Amino acid sequence: MANIELFNKFTDRHAAVTDGVFAIAMTILVLEIAVPTMADISSGVVLKDYFINFLAPSILIYFISFYIVYNFWENTVVLFNFKKISYAILTLNMLTMATVCLIPFATGFLFRFYNYFDVNIFFSLLILVISLLYIVMFMLLIKNNFSEYFDKKDEIKTTIQDSYDDGIEFPNLKLYIRGVTLTLFYILLAPVISSVISIILAFISPMLSLLSFLLILVLTFIIRIKRGSKDSLENVHLTDDEKELVGNIRKSIYGE
Repeated sequence: MANIELFNKFTDRHAAVTDGVFAIAMTILVLEIAVPTMADISSGVVLKDYFINFLAPSILIYFISFYIVYNFWENTVVLFNFKKISYAILTLNMLTMATVCLIPFATGFLFRFYNYFDVNIFFSLLILVISLLYIVMFMLLIKNNFSEYFDKKDEIKTTIQDSYDDGIEFPNLKLYIRGVTLTLFYILLAPVISSVISIILAFISPMLSLLSFLLILVLTFIIRIKRGSKDSLENVHLTDDEKELVGNIRKSIYGE
């Protein structure tokens, strides 16, 4: 019991550190926007050129990066709602945090060289790597917290497909469960899809490559609207603890 309490305290401290990382990352994003000196602005024409060619794109990039970081923070909030969190998952989360800390640097890079396709590819690859790390973490979390479903996957698959026309099958996890886990998986896929599209568009238009990340906002909104009424637990046989767990995840997703 003492070891469990110690680990719970360690997990709470870990969550606090994670929140701190995100708070700092979101704050220093704006600091990457350089303020010109009087020596740089010699006339109204130069100032206008600065607004058009640097400040306006930088503010757009700032808001896009800010929302991306916020989206990753939302994923982390869901992560700490799971009851069974292993040291391996916490270590993987710290690796993810280290990668998240690179976003302000990549954003500053974009501020200065947003019109170069290779800089856009660098930024997109960074977001893709972070997105994939989150998917790996949640695969492990679902496996740890719903391990009993592995032994009854065929029964659960039949139940879901009979009662719900959008049954889920994770071949790698062998997990078949209806509801918020499917919504969560869709939400985790949103930045992956946006990153891949951004990499492709970087060869066509750097600005379109950046704007493609707005898909995260659009897809997440659509997923929550479309899935909200379907994420009930009425037809899923869960224990009280499991219902509480999934209920907490639902609250994190929908803010209910």
